[in-house]
Parts: sequence; structure tokens; C-alpha cells
Amino acid sequence: MFDLPELSALLVAVVIAASALQAATGIGFGVIAGPALILAMGTASAIQVSILLSLLIAVLVSPSALPKVNRSLLTPILIGICIGSPIGAVLFGLLSIGQLKMAAAVAVGFMAFLATGLLERFPIFTRDNGWRRGAVGGVSGILNSTLAMPGPPIAAYATAIRQNKDTVRATTLTAFLIAYPISFTLQWGVAGLSDTVMPLVLALALPTAGGTLLGLVLGRLLPEWTFRIVVILLLAASAVGLLL
Repeated sequence: MFDLPELSALLVAVVIAASALQAATGIGFGVIAGPALILAMGTASAIQVSILLSLLIAVLVSPSALPKVNRSLLTPILIGICIGSPIGAVLFGLLSIGQLKMAAAVAVGFMAFLATGLLERFPIFTRDNGWRRGAVGGVSGILNSTLAMPGPPIAAYATAIRQNKDTVRATTLTAFLIAYPISFTLQWGVAGLSDTVMPLVLALALPTAGGTLLGLVLGRLLPEWTFRIVVILLLAASAVGLLL
């Protein structure tokens, strides 16, 4: 059983690092902090903690992110998230967790490959239009309500169509303001809310805020090519983590 007064220094350090990564790139908190939270709590309620802390990061970053959002990119993605999230909730009830993770691993792995630019010679993979943006939002919504992972599809698509790092980060983090409340509500409705969730969220709120501020500074210092490589590595890590 997780003992709140003995909050692990290692867990705090992991949360700070994961928050910094998410604030700097738009994704990464669930990949880094998710396993640590699961080990600390020993229950699926760790997903709810991850959702709320990720939402906190998005709220803190939103004042600087909103002016940099590509609204024509974000709007169809948000529509897709709203459509895909209920579909994901249905799939969550029909499929086993193993099947969900395998499908997500294949999807995220393909997106990581797409983001590398190796398929740029084939226009079918890099063409950008409103329907494709909506489809990406739909995939994000499905992953949002099944595994609380809405970020990888958005970051991968924005990177693949050569959006600059500020647009990728801002669009992804702003989408979280819609996606995470939906996924938390669905998780709460399906699994309830453990008594340990809110105390742990409150205990980790300050480290999360500190990591977010650090990430905002690092995000300004990251060169464009480094940012792209980091995003691709995080996408690949997400796919491998789902398989493992």
C-alpha cells in the first residue's frame, strides 16, 4: 500500500523530470512517470494520478502555449478527440487490456516511423488536410479513453507535416485541456476514484509545477533538430513500453 508520508525521493525526482520533458516537448509524462506511479501505488489508480498531473502541466503551460497554437490544425483534432474518446470507452469495455496495448503499440510505432520523415517520398503518408487531422484526433481520442495517452498521435502528425517545435508543443499541450478531463471522467465512471488519488496528486503538484517551469526553459533552448529527435525517441519509447 502506498504510504503518503513516506513519499519517495526517487518518485519526486522522476515526476520532476517527466514534467520537464512534457513541458518542453508536449509529450513524455506518461512514458516516464507512469511506471513509477504504478510501482508506488500498485493499482490502476496510478493512471488517474497521471491524468491529473498531466492536466496540471497543460494548465500551467497554456498561457504561453495558446498564442502559438495552429488553430486550423487544432480544431479538427479536438473534434476528432471528442468523437474518438467515446469509441475508446466502448473498446475499453470490449477488448482485453493486452489487445488494447498491442493495437496502441502498433499505432504509436507507425506514428514514430512517420515522424522520422523516412516516408516523405510517398505523399500519401505526409499529405495534410482537415480529414486527416480529424482522423488523428480520433486516434488520439481512442488512446485517450483507453490508455490515457492522447499525445503521441498529435505530436507524431504535427512533426510529420513539418510544423515547428513551438507549434507541435503548443498544439499537443492545448489538446490535453480537452482530452484529459474527458479521459478522467470516463475512468472515474468506469473504475471509480481511489482514496489515494487526490492526496498523491496534491503531494506531487509542487514537484510537477517545478518540473514544468524547468521544461519551459529547456524548451526554449532546444534546437529544432534536437526537438525532433527527442519527440521521435519518446514516441518509440511509448510503443516499446506498451509492448513490454
